[in-house]
Amino acid sequence: MKVNNLEKVFNLFDTNGRRSDVINAYKIYTNILEQVYAESESGVWGRYPNESTQFRFYELAIENSPEVFKQHPKYDKFVEAMEDPFIKAEFAKRDISYLKKKTYLKQLYADLDSSIEGRARHYSSNLVKIGLADEQRQISPVGKSWIHGKKLRRSRFENLLPIDETNLLFFRQLLKLRVYSKEGEKYYSPMLMAMYILLNYPRVDQDLFVTMIQMLNPYLPITPSIFVKEFLNGHAQKLEREYIPFFESEALDTVANESLPMSEEIFSENFKSGKSEKAIRVYREFYECLIVFNSERTEESLKRIVELFSDAQKKAMLNKAFGFGRNVFAFDKSDKTNVIKFMELNEELDILTNQDINRKLFLQFQASKRHDGIQEYGDVTRRVMKVTSIISFKNGVVELVQRDLWKKFFAEIDLEKLIFGNSTAEEYESYEKKSISPFLNHLSLEEIFEYEDEKVDKAILEIQDDLDLSSEEEIRRTLFNQTSKAFIKHIEDHYPKEKIIEILPLFSDRSNDSRIQKIVAENTDVPTIFEYIVGIAWYHISAQKFDLFSSLNLSMSADFEPETHAGGGAGDIVIDYGDYILMLEVTLMNKHAQKRGEWEPVLRHATNLTIESAPKEVTTLFIADELDENTINIWRAVATVPLQSSKKNDTFAETVTIMPLKNEELLKMLQNGTDETKFLKKIKGSFNQLSTNFNMGWRNEILDSI
Repeated sequence: MKVNNLEKVFNLFDTNGRRSDVINAYKIYTNILEQVYAESESGVWGRYPNESTQFRFYELAIENSPEVFKQHPKYDKFVEAMEDPFIKAEFAKRDISYLKKKTYLKQLYADLDSSIEGRARHYSSNLVKIGLADEQRQISPVGKSWIHGKKLRRSRFENLLPIDETNLLFFRQLLKLRVYSKEGEKYYSPMLMAMYILLNYPRVDQDLFVTMIQMLNPYLPITPSIFVKEFLNGHAQKLEREYIPFFESEALDTVANESLPMSEEIFSENFKSGKSEKAIRVYREFYECLIVFNSERTEESLKRIVELFSDAQKKAMLNKAFGFGRNVFAFDKSDKTNVIKFMELNEELDILTNQDINRKLFLQFQASKRHDGIQEYGDVTRRVMKVTSIISFKNGVVELVQRDLWKKFFAEIDLEKLIFGNSTAEEYESYEKKSISPFLNHLSLEEIFEYEDEKVDKAILEIQDDLDLSSEEEIRRTLFNQTSKAFIKHIEDHYPKEKIIEILPLFSDRSNDSRIQKIVAENTDVPTIFEYIVGIAWYHISAQKFDLFSSLNLSMSADFEPETHAGGGAGDIVIDYGDYILMLEVTLMNKHAQKRGEWEPVLRHATNLTIESAPKEVTTLFIADELDENTINIWRAVATVPLQSSKKNDTFAETVTIMPLKNEELLKMLQNGTDETKFLKKIKGSFNQLSTNFNMGWRNEILDSI
């Protein structure tokens, strides 16, 4: 990934099309790319009318996330226009210069290029930044493994970690991530900076942590040890304001040389806020009030400033533009227009004098505007880091999970020297852009850091000694058990039975989605949250306690928030009770969509699990908010026929037990204190009545008879 100039703030997820469920979006967009190429004859990422891939990507993005892309008037207009055979024929000529010249086609093509295909390019660029696809939008080996749920080849050290495949995959990608300068000659590694901070400081304020990582770029390397120490010792705002040398610009010279007040034209050109004319007018009002106050220092001139900041909307705009998201000024609550008190409270501000005011205000505006970008993009970086499950963001404090373990792993790695680096344009190409690039392919933690075997041996032996254990397997099991117990404590603290009874009914009305996200996880899609809550509900229902942490087939953050469904061809929740297996398949699809989207995968998962778990019995519960009679009866009917494994063609399950269950029925079990033992016994008794004496040769007998 590149940043084109020293002022630019790097971002892992492009502003155009940003959504809160970042990890879910990565998966949706990677799956869309795969579908686009499966449908395309050429397999080339290109523009309409020569290629349909970019247009199709946007079309599928709307289809897959209707709750995100609610309005798309230009897409609708284009689709409607293409229903006209004449216009369709004009586009079929594949002459872009012709389309741009024709009056009645010019705007339509412009909308297609910027508002439809342009957005497809923006959305898919997010996959390129994290290495799930290359610049030509071909899915990388890393991306393919993830969407198909393939098991990663884990190194010895990785095998100790109580994190799942998605957690590990994103951790690896972030460790490999480099933010390059425009020419590819310098780079900055944000995740290595994050690890350096947390290895040296056990608890860090979240805002400071995110700002430190996000504000840096490859053009201006710093010495991490000095920078972090000063930043955390009360010099954060000063370091951020002075990091970028905004004073070296032609625009600054223009503004500084203006008389007071500067002309409206010069002001508007240099104090911009996107396309908002209203914001510029508010900035101008502030500027003029400031000049008058600096000249007069009267209660009347201060009163104008107080009135300006009394307007909540204007105050928010000014704080964002000039105050680094905080209050530009401090006011005495008892006497806001007292000039002496006002000056005392704001004595450190250099804009309370008209001497060089144009220059000072411009520098403050530029630095504050960059700070806004740091906060905006930093929030996305935080969300992506969360999915590694090794960094905890809890109650505004950031900590490294299993910190002692990581200190041993990084003991002989000089992280400080790896955070910034130099390269050539050729090295950049080799690292990030070629098909065999390290960034696009699987590398274990040891391979990323070129860790020799003896160093691994040493680190693992030290961990064994610390934990008083005798083998790597004991380390793995101990860390896993610690995490599992911590998860149960999280459930008991945050999701007691009463809380689950409160949450479950909300899923019956999709207008409650934002409310559910606010309660559980704001950056996760609701179907994943439903799976998470159903798993916890069953934990409260179950008389036999089981390992909930390993039963859930979804990725969680270090703070045990659900992130995304893990995939991999397995059921949603698979519970091993020891002598039998229970699988919960969970969906929020309505009863009509279930036929298309759930029948095949549920049947496949249940069949494969039944075969693989033999001789243990397997029961599957199909849990949905609503069910139709066909679905109910088909799940009953499949128990009467042998079903073939999708993995081994010569292997069959004699019977597959799938019990359909509504969300409201699960809720009643929870409310009534019903445990699973009687319920599962009743299911077994009912399904055992079905005949399993099935004639596998019935079809051949019919054909042979004719």
